[in-house]
Amino acid sequence: MKAFKKGDVALANSVYSGVPSHLFGLEQIIEIGPMSGKSNVLFWLERHKIPADEVTVARILDAAKHSARVLTDDELHALCAGAARA
Repeated sequence: MKAFKKGDVALANSVYSGVPSHLFGLEQIIEIGPMSGKSNVLFWLERHKIPADEVTVARILDAAKHSARVLTDDELHALCAGAARA
């Protein structure tokens, strides 16, 4: 996250992937699953321009920890919408 915030795409890609995505005109994707932490959730929310309030972050982390796989963007958006109603 620090590298992305500084605008250092090359550094971010070298930390997160064996093949730098920017060399192929792509951008780094951070997924959220059972092994993810708060940093991944905050990054995903920021990338999707969704406010990172405590309820939303906790709701996503809880769902991720109880999942056997990576959550889809549709699932994450639904969790965000559910947190907004809670």
